[in-house]
Amino acid sequence: MVGVETVLPKGWVELDVLRNDAAWAFVYDVLKFRPSISPASWPGILEPIDSETYSVGHVYGEPERYRTLALDLSERLVDALRSCCHDGEHILALDWQHSCYRFNPTSAFKYRSELDWPIPALPNGDYYIFLACDFRFGWFGHPWEQTICIFGEQFLAALANRPPALFDRLLRERGHLVPGFMPT
Repeated sequence: MVGVETVLPKGWVELDVLRNDAAWAFVYDVLKFRPSISPASWPGILEPIDSETYSVGHVYGEPERYRTLALDLSERLVDALRSCCHDGEHILALDWQHSCYRFNPTSAFKYRSELDWPIPALPNGDYYIFLACDFRFGWFGHPWEQTICIFGEQFLAALANRPPALFDRLLRERGHLVPGFMPT
């Protein structure tokens, strides 16, 4: 809308061109990002060795369950980010072909619903990516495969301490399918 200024949550700032370009260079060049709705092209990135990918498609289509699990997922993401970040460190929040941001997870923002953040934790139609500014860990939400890939040893450990309720269906580990995985 012309003339309407977007009000960002406390601690969130739109990325400048240099940081935006550097972040997407990492996603395309290092993670080998391949956006596609075709299952033949999934996963959408070259999943790092220190990664786990969870199927999250079972949450869609049930509005109340979706709200509850999305809130839990976001709270656990913030907790893990806070435990992995140094004082004052920012996280990059990327939304493919949309505005991207950086935010300080230790700031006093609240998360009550997806509407509280410009980029939610749960992929609901776009690729949502959260990265440490030095790229040592990250979170890649794939909207079409309906998965979330988390990577980086410290980040994996932080999420394992308080796992999101939605992370009950491990699809891939270290970039490889988990034997016997059956989506439900």
